[in-house]
Amino acid sequence: MDSDVIQQYVALGLGGGIVASMAIEHHRHSGLRVLEATHLFAPNVTRLAVRRSAYLRSYTCDFILQFAPGLRRADIEQAMTAENAPGAV
Repeated sequence: MDSDVIQQYVALGLGGGIVASMAIEHHRHSGLRVLEATHLFAPNVTRLAVRRSAYLRSYTCDFILQFAPGLRRADIEQAMTAENAPGAV
């Protein structure tokens, strides 16, 4: 179910809902109260896969950096080189 629909149901008084923190729109449903519940759920791991040696456009690197802000572009470029292929000497 879409998080907007869940928030709308809660706003209508039909119960409570669980949505990802990134899906909460405070300005849209100001009457809703948000409770922190991260202690109830295990962390969610997101993985990205790209073809090794492929040319990555700048917006693709920007997208990757959104998921892994601890990386730098140089880290991504180094990981993409053929010399880093598993089993390569």
